[in-house]
Amino acid sequence: MRRKKVLMVAGEASADRHAAAVIRSLRSSDPDVEIFGIGGPEMASSGMECVYTMDEFSVMGFSDVLPRIRRIYAVYRGVQELIRRRRPDIVVPLDLPDFNMRVAGAARRNHTKVLYYIAPQAWAWRLGRARTLSEITDGLAVIFPFEQEFFRSYGVNARYVGHPLMENPPALRQVAWPPKRIALLPGSRYHEIELILPAMLGAKRIIQGRHPDITWQLPVAPGLEEGVLAGMVDRDIALSRGLAEADLALVKSGTSSFEMAILGIPEIICYKTSWLNYRLARAFVQVENIGMPNIILGEDIVPELIQEHLTAETLAGEALDLIGDRGRHERLMAAFARIRETMGSPKASQGVAHWIETMIH
Repeated sequence: MRRKKVLMVAGEASADRHAAAVIRSLRSSDPDVEIFGIGGPEMASSGMECVYTMDEFSVMGFSDVLPRIRRIYAVYRGVQELIRRRRPDIVVPLDLPDFNMRVAGAARRNHTKVLYYIAPQAWAWRLGRARTLSEITDGLAVIFPFEQEFFRSYGVNARYVGHPLMENPPALRQVAWPPKRIALLPGSRYHEIELILPAMLGAKRIIQGRHPDITWQLPVAPGLEEGVLAGMVDRDIALSRGLAEADLALVKSGTSSFEMAILGIPEIICYKTSWLNYRLARAFVQVENIGMPNIILGEDIVPELIQEHLTAETLAGEALDLIGDRGRHERLMAAFARIRETMGSPKASQGVAHWIETMIH
């Protein structure tokens, strides 16, 4: 019997983790399945052949891509060749829409099935992607409940499989009010840290003048060097691998803001990019909020400070307001409990693996 073949493409750390969980689930039911493509260390350790590594995509925003466009295009041509030469039964792209939607299109032109996992945020910007996905995919595994109805309205075979973070839902953290421990989460890439961390440090110093008893920490994201970050922050900020206990988080918009909500840690969402990236993005954005907790709830409940509004003074002001307002703290905690209830706890990796097996058969 011919071995089943799966080509997967993941381009950053969280997708690497989520894809690795799918690979383990696939291998638990079929140890001989052949999995290859683009991935990271967790996918490789789970048994995937990484023909290319996700380091090829360690860029952020429009302007960051331009210097590496020739190399990225060469990798894309290499993936096209993998599809033609090794003839996978199915292609599974994860997130990374600017690259992976082209991969999906190439697979469909080669009459190969496509199951896209972790949808492009077409509901937020570049609406045309929803229509395109109906043409280039056989299935779209989405990780937020509201995405299923949205994509189905454009003819996409979309299914909510659950969020990877909810496979084994983390326990709620013990959060104190007023906060005694504040965490800084400025991002997982150096170029975004350089833009966001200065405002966080400035806010920290303002807050410290009012509340000298508060302790501070900065979790070091995978792929970052602790020594480099130590040279960028105040000496009284404790660096850690993983999030220690915290009562309040100043966090870059993205996966971490959703994670704080699931953990039940009050937060202030921050975002800043280059002027060019921001102006280009604003031309396409269709939603008022950028923080996933606010998008899920359909409410403006978690403070968001974006671009020129992200300053040391505004960030400190929001934090001091949360520190001094117990009612606001309790409203945030109630909202986060609603988010956990909305998400449920389906096993995303098992759902995606089963869908892959069904589509192959």
